[in-house]
Amino acid sequence: MTLRDEFLAEIKSAVSKCYELGYAPTRFEQMIESNHPVEVAKKFVLSGEFQYGFKELNKLGKPELTIESIMLQPKFSSLFTFFELDAAKWRLANV
Repeated sequence: MTLRDEFLAEIKSAVSKCYELGYAPTRFEQMIESNHPVEVAKKFVLSGEFQYGFKELNKLGKPELTIESIMLQPKFSSLFTFFELDAAKWRLANV
């Protein structure tokens, strides 16, 4: 299993936990079906806007389920540039 596969598995696990919390991230699921979550993560953190799901997870007190938090796990950091990781940190601190 590659690191990208592990990232995908971690994202899918987070999606399952969202459903358990009563939040259905259906639009996000569509995004990760058509693009790998690594590319989705890069697009999100550089977009300049806070997506609905990101704000919703923070309201629910579950920022660890955001794609930004998962990107920042040490084992996945090599999938992203310093700038992308810095943007993810900034988003988590400023939501």
